[in-house]
Amino acid sequence: MESSHHEHFKKQALYWLKDKMVDLCANEVKLFARRKKLIADSLGINLKRKESRIIEVKVSRSDFLRDKVLDAPYGYHAIADYAYIMTPAGLISGEELPKGYGLLEIDEFDNIKVKRNPVRNPKPIITLDTLVKRTARAATNAVLFQELSKETKDHTKGAFSRGAHIHLVNATCPNCKKRNKYLIKTKQAHVNCKGRGCKKDIPLKQARVHIVTSYNKSFYDQMQTLMEND
Repeated sequence: MESSHHEHFKKQALYWLKDKMVDLCANEVKLFARRKKLIADSLGINLKRKESRIIEVKVSRSDFLRDKVLDAPYGYHAIADYAYIMTPAGLISGEELPKGYGLLEIDEFDNIKVKRNPVRNPKPIITLDTLVKRTARAATNAVLFQELSKETKDHTKGAFSRGAHIHLVNATCPNCKKRNKYLIKTKQAHVNCKGRGCKKDIPLKQARVHIVTSYNKSFYDQMQTLMEND
């Protein structure tokens, strides 16, 4: 499981790429090189210069030392025009860097310093067009995942989902295209649109429905008790 530090550093790497030199960038870009599957922590593309840059994040020395991909013939420096390793300040020395890599250090306030510039790779083994497509796909998936997460986030964390009969869902009306939340029963087939001036029937088996949270009898009993004691 990815640590919170690693996830945080990946975001900072993305911000640094976008701020400094690229037009298109994304985290977790899936790549294939020499029949090997790789995932670039952060990948950025400069369309005008036709350049690609990869940042690989390392938050501990053990993480750095056990990564055999870094200096492999199919590694990040072989894939992109430029490749960097980003670490907390002082984690590794410039002498430990694999050939061709740059070194970025990030401090406790997220300030990023270039400790060593990378050497340009004259012949990346993956074409720029492929890197653009892969980066665009990863960026698009990230946006869609964020939007879906907003719709489906369960703030109760499933506290009342066991044996649930009632669900709070997001559903899109096929008539007015408005997306709203509705309370429905488990096997309910239809609901009336809440959109102003619409009130058309929404067939739940066909509409794009996402369950936000669910409620069982325990939730109903607790609510009823609280209401009676008010």
